[in-house]
Amino acid sequence: MNSRLIAAAALAAATLVFPTIAEAHVTLQPRAQTPGAYTVVAVRVPNERDAASTTKLRVEFPDGIYSVSYAAQAGWSVRVKKSPLATPVQTADGPITDHVSSVTFRGSGNGLGRIAPGQFKEFPLSLQMPNTPGATLAFPAYQWYTGGELVKWTGAPGSPTPAPTVSLAAPVNALVAATTPTAIAAHAPVKSRTPAAGSTASHVRSVQVRFGESVVTGLISVTKGGVPVKAQTSGLKASDKAILRETFARPLTKGRYAVSWRALADDGHHEAGTWTFTVRS
Repeated sequence: MNSRLIAAAALAAATLVFPTIAEAHVTLQPRAQTPGAYTVVAVRVPNERDAASTTKLRVEFPDGIYSVSYAAQAGWSVRVKKSPLATPVQTADGPITDHVSSVTFRGSGNGLGRIAPGQFKEFPLSLQMPNTPGATLAFPAYQWYTGGELVKWTGAPGSPTPAPTVSLAAPVNALVAATTPTAIAAHAPVKSRTPAAGSTASHVRSVQVRFGESVVTGLISVTKGGVPVKAQTSGLKASDKAILRETFARPLTKGRYAVSWRALADDGHHEAGTWTFTVRS
C-alpha cells in the first residue's frame, strides 16, 4: 500500500495514533491565528488513558465568535450551542443577536465513534476569529471517558490540564489583508482561486481553490458577514483531487464573501488559507 492510500485511510477515520508527549493535551491547531480572519481550526483530542475511550468532548468558546460550522465525522454527533448577546452587534447585513457558547462532540462509543487508548482525533471547525490583535483566547474543554471520568481542560498555561488557547497576531495592513489571500505551507502550492482574491464577480455558483498537485483530503467553506453560506456540495472534486470546491444551489447574492480552506498534502503536511471576493449581482 503506498503512502497516499495510508494517509487517506488515516484521515478518513480522522483518528490517528501515538500523539507526542508534548501534545498530550486537548489543543486547538494551528495555535497562531490572524485576528478577524476566517479560518479552519482543528480541536485535537488525545486519549490519555490505558483502559478507557473518549466518547464526548465539550469546547467552550470565548466572546466574539458568532458562527461556526463543522465537518461531519463518522460515529460522532455535534451540537452547537448559542447564547443571546446582551447587546446585539450591528453589521452591514443586520444585527447579530447571539454568539457561539460551546460545541459538543458525542461519539457512539463503538468503532469510529470513540477515541481508543493510544489514539487521538481532530475535529475541524470553520469560524471567524475575533478582531482583537495580540489577544490570547482560551477555549476551555471537558473530556469524558467510558466509565464516567471527566477531565477538565480549564487550567492556566503550564498546569497539568491547561485550557486550549490560540494567540492572535499583531494587526496587518487592512488593505493588504482584504485583497491578498493568505496561506500556510507550500507542500501542495495553490495555483489559482475562483473567484480570484479581491475580485468582483457575478452569477457565482461555486468557489474553488486549485493546487499544483493532488491532495489527500480537504475542507472548504464560504461565509458572508460571518455567517456560513449553505452549500450544495463541498470537498475535493471527484474527477480531480487537485481541486477543492464548494457549490451552491443558487447564485450568491450581492455582498462580500470570505472563503476558508484547509487541506492535507500527500506528504502529511496540513495547509490552510483564506481569501475574499465580492458579488455585484
